[in-house]
Amino acid sequence: MQQVYSTPKSIKKDSTFTFCAGCDHGLAIKLVAEVLDELNLRENTIAVASSGCSVFLYDFLDVDCIESPHGRACAVATGIKRAHRALNEEKFVFTYQGDGDFASIGLSESLHSALRGENISVICINNTNYGMTGGQMGPTTVLGQHTTTSPNGRNVKYHGYPIKTAEQIALCDGTCFSARVALCDIKNIINAKEQIKKCFEYQKQNLGFSFVEILSSCPTNWKLSPSDSHKKIKEELSEIYPLKVFKDIKEND
Repeated sequence: MQQVYSTPKSIKKDSTFTFCAGCDHGLAIKLVAEVLDELNLRENTIAVASSGCSVFLYDFLDVDCIESPHGRACAVATGIKRAHRALNEEKFVFTYQGDGDFASIGLSESLHSALRGENISVICINNTNYGMTGGQMGPTTVLGQHTTTSPNGRNVKYHGYPIKTAEQIALCDGTCFSARVALCDIKNIINAKEQIKKCFEYQKQNLGFSFVEILSSCPTNWKLSPSDSHKKIKEELSEIYPLKVFKDIKEND
């Protein structure tokens, strides 16, 4: 029997759940949809999905959605935002990307979009590996983590350190908001929605580049149950990747 994922308004009704069992992508998209509705953005939104598991965004969100080449979501979003502004049209533009797409293959596009202060919002799902293509080591794979391309664990002398994306983006002068959240329990889910909402609100206020990194489970490639995956996020990953707001220009004023 097929699983059906249905939420009124923004997420299409009767959409087949295409993610692995226990994956947090479905919940992350649900939170994005709720925020779009609460901010009355649905009819004015253009979403940019990247390659990878995040590409299924258009199966769930009933908004205009463009699929970008791998790593180029921020570049595509920049073009969309600027083109509409040239026509005196203000669109709400956000990207939905994985950590490999945003912080490795597309790091140049991502970083320079933040440095330019492009008025777009980015949701980055960090599951510490390349989930769709077989669980290879990614830019956020933690030290010691076993993947299909680091079977003996990530070694700092050979592979280097993982990138702490939210911290790096916060250092860019064009960034107005940068936070890291998780979906491992109810408290963190509530906080995640609050930070996504602030991220989107700041774009509406034309404040610059806004960013939320979401620590997400990947039970299939981590070879853990969904509950153990959330336990790993709560007890291990959140120690390496702290859950906090790293930059908020309104609070810093």
